[in-house]
Amino acid sequence: MRSRKLAIRPRILCVGTFSLVAAIALFGCDHSLATEPASNCPLEEFSSPSFWVINTRCSPRCRGLDAGFETLKYERYCCETRRFVTDTRDNFLAEQSQLPTLFFVHGNSLEHEGAMENAWQMYHRMKVCPGPKMLVLWSWPAQVLYKRPLIRPLALARKNIKAKYVYAEHQGYYLAKLVSQMSVEQPVTLGGHSFGAACCLVAAHYLGGGQLNGLCLEGGVAAPRPGLRASLISPALDNDHLYAGHRYSQAIVALEQLHTTYSAKDATLRRWPTHSVRNQQALGFTGLCIERLGEHAHKVTQNRLTEEVGRSHYMATHLASIQMTTSICQTAFGTCPVGGGTGSGTVPVGSRVLPSGRVNLDDVLRAPAQLIFPGLAL
Repeated sequence: MRSRKLAIRPRILCVGTFSLVAAIALFGCDHSLATEPASNCPLEEFSSPSFWVINTRCSPRCRGLDAGFETLKYERYCCETRRFVTDTRDNFLAEQSQLPTLFFVHGNSLEHEGAMENAWQMYHRMKVCPGPKMLVLWSWPAQVLYKRPLIRPLALARKNIKAKYVYAEHQGYYLAKLVSQMSVEQPVTLGGHSFGAACCLVAAHYLGGGQLNGLCLEGGVAAPRPGLRASLISPALDNDHLYAGHRYSQAIVALEQLHTTYSAKDATLRRWPTHSVRNQQALGFTGLCIERLGEHAHKVTQNRLTEEVGRSHYMATHLASIQMTTSICQTAFGTCPVGGGTGSGTVPVGSRVLPSGRVNLDDVLRAPAQLIFPGLAL
């Protein structure tokens, strides 16, 4: 009898594991299932961002960008129906004028569905940042472009990377044109991962009066734009592009603050010199040399994530970093409360401390699992 019980237990475990995996897979595929935390999930001190998606995948990629700007698609997440609804640029600008805003520009090779998965991860992490706020996913044509048989896989990869980097730079013009119409009464943070970081810096470069790819932004000025910030996650671009006289040199002029991460073990960015025209290392691999930024050095905060993310270049791994999440909150939305009970204070940028007391950080970082299984003890 004892042996029969032991034989049954693995089956029960397998069924339970399969159910868990199936539920997680379902949540990952149907983004409309994202709901607010159950009442027994201790997140009431935190608030969900207003969530918008700006889709440029059907807009011109390299030419006719001024006309193409009018074709950008705007969608707003409706909490009541848990669906995205088509909206207008005017409504987006009106809401933005009331809320601090964080753009999230995803990285290379993602279809729209993959970009949404990254954005939902960011959405849940940003609940730790107190107060009302807006999160905007910038969904751009980053999907694999060349899909010929992999006779020469390395050459094919390089061809895709080169084409997508060109797209990312031109997306920066769209982003700059939109930001130029946004209110300066609320802070606007250009956040990007990998190639998305290049898009953000190009946008700041145009806003700072820079020229690139034969384009310049009407109204761009070589001066700090009030409230303009940037948060770069594992940026895939040459590590000297921000320095004076280099490709995106006006970006640091336009920005009030710049936060960036780097990891000296990033397996993807380790190979960046083979893709760089000038054989440079990647910014997300080495970080910035602060001394070379001169009078703008005080604007920069860097997170060294070598130990926390290791060899990974992926967004999910970076979002698990407490240090990085804190810095994004600081950069985009201001200070985070610290201390126990009802106490409050400020967290230095780069600190590992996040809100504590009645709600701790683990509650927030584990929220997605609790959304699937309300009341689940993790």
